[in-house]
Amino acid sequence: MNIFGYALILGVLLLIGFLWGSRRKGSQVAVEEFWRAKEQEFGEIRIVSGFARYLGGHPRFERVTDGLLFLMSRSLWFENFEKGPNIFGFTMPFEKVVFRIPLKRVLSFDTVTERDFLTTEMGSRVARYQRLSRKPLYLTVRYTDEWGRDQILYFDSMIDVKTWQEQFERAKASYGEEEGGEPEEVTGVCPKCGRRISPDFKLCPYCGCRLS
Repeated sequence: MNIFGYALILGVLLLIGFLWGSRRKGSQVAVEEFWRAKEQEFGEIRIVSGFARYLGGHPRFERVTDGLLFLMSRSLWFENFEKGPNIFGFTMPFEKVVFRIPLKRVLSFDTVTERDFLTTEMGSRVARYQRLSRKPLYLTVRYTDEWGRDQILYFDSMIDVKTWQEQFERAKASYGEEEGGEPEEVTGVCPKCGRRISPDFKLCPYCGCRLS
C-alpha cells in the first residue's frame, strides 16, 4: 500500500473518532440538561439515579416497564420513557408511568430473593425479561401511601441495594436541613382540588388530576 492509501485510512479513522466524540459529548450535554431541568422543575437536588425495571407494587400501575429510578432530596421518583420502533419497524403500545413518593413516606430500601419473588403474583410477569442486576435479588421500596396504607414497590435495579440504602440515609439526614420543607399532606384527598376520594381511583373524579 502506498502513502496515499495509508493517509486515506488515517483520515477515515480520524473522522470516525471525531464523529463518535461529538456524539458522546452531545449525549453528555443532553443528560446534564435533563437533570438540570428536573431539579429546576421539582425544586430538589438529585441524589442518585439509575436504570431500573419497575415490576409492580404500585396500586395504580401494574405493567412491567423500564425507566429511571431516581432519588431527589425530598422524594423518590420513577419515570419511564417511550421507546422507538423495533428492528421490524413496529412501535409497541406505551403507557406512561411516573410516580413520586415524598421522602417522609419512604420507609426503607431492601431486597427480596429472585426465588421468593417468583412465587408472588408478580413473578409470572418477569419470565420473558432478561435481568438487569447481576445478583439474584430484586430491589424493594417500602412506603406509606397517601391513605396511610403500607405498600411495597419492586424493581430490577442496575444500582445495588447498598447504594440505595446509603443515599437514602444521606437524603434523610439533609431533609430536615432544607429551608421551608413540604406542606403537611392530608390523606385521602385529591392533591389538586382537595376533594375527598376513594384510594381505588386512578384519576380524581372531580378535577381529573392523576393520582400517584
